[in-house]
Amino acid sequence: MGPRHSRQSFAGLALILLSFVLVSCAGAAPAPSAEVEPIRVCYSSLTATQIPLLYAYEQGLFGAEGLEVELHYFESGTTAATAMIADEIEVCQIAGSAIVNAAVAGEDLVFLAGLFNTYVYSVLVTPDITSPEQLVGRAMAVSRIGSSSDAALRIALLSMGLTPDVDVAILAIGGQSARVAAMETGEIAGTVASIPESTRAQQAGLVELLDMSTLNAPFQHTAIATSRDFVTNRRSTAVAFMRAMLAAIESMKQDRQATIQVMADYLSLDLEADAELLAAAYDDLIPAYLADVPYPTLDGIQTLLDQLEAENPGAADYAPEDMVDTSVLEEAAEATPGG
Repeated sequence: MGPRHSRQSFAGLALILLSFVLVSCAGAAPAPSAEVEPIRVCYSSLTATQIPLLYAYEQGLFGAEGLEVELHYFESGTTAATAMIADEIEVCQIAGSAIVNAAVAGEDLVFLAGLFNTYVYSVLVTPDITSPEQLVGRAMAVSRIGSSSDAALRIALLSMGLTPDVDVAILAIGGQSARVAAMETGEIAGTVASIPESTRAQQAGLVELLDMSTLNAPFQHTAIATSRDFVTNRRSTAVAFMRAMLAAIESMKQDRQATIQVMADYLSLDLEADAELLAAAYDDLIPAYLADVPYPTLDGIQTLLDQLEAENPGAADYAPEDMVDTSVLEEAAEATPGG
């Protein structure tokens, strides 16, 4: 009887303990899950100057800041700006000219950062062109009228003593690869392109007539922009986005190979066959022109305003400060280790 009684007591005790565990588990609150903030983001061209955003995306830096990025590509800054105005996109890595054009038109877009603040284009021409004078009466191409490539080409022509739309016709053809292809077929005499497309085009026989970086002039080339409404209503999201971008810039400058890998992936280049192209793209852009804390260039925005004034006199009523908000960048930098 003794052993049987002991077994019953043990079984009863086990049942009591099991019941206690089940009740405790049923009453326990579930472990809190980290909230993920969705954000719709775009980039406006397939060039090496667009790599910071793409690097941050591929390296998971937005996720580390609690953001779930829905990434979109547009072929030009003009199209990307239109998407932001329509509230289809919330933040964009975009050509500065597109934001200036939109702001002067009364749209609620604002610069948060300036990633590349000078000309990083080359003026490329067909082999028969050996001097700027030979471009008179010819056509050159940009992605779209009002785009960054359009603004840069107009400045380049003026610097060479030529009058845009008078001495040289400017056609809107599309992205850099489409423009280079049009040169190769003789449809146009020239265009502007940035690394690595400019290097690849020269390897194919096209000629660099002007390296625009030698102008040493301020120009808001690639920027981060959003709407003032987004900054006001989702400021913590905007700051988190900029923290991720600052982390990307720091990491890109330390991890050359990972940056080159992202360039290769997005620009359809081969790591081995295009090693020289990729190395030049990294070395000529990232250490030289990408600032640790990327403030927009007010002088570069003024350059765009001056250019726009020729066709829209209302641009004279605007100052660069009217379309810049650096408070998000400053807050992000303060919250970043070492910032």
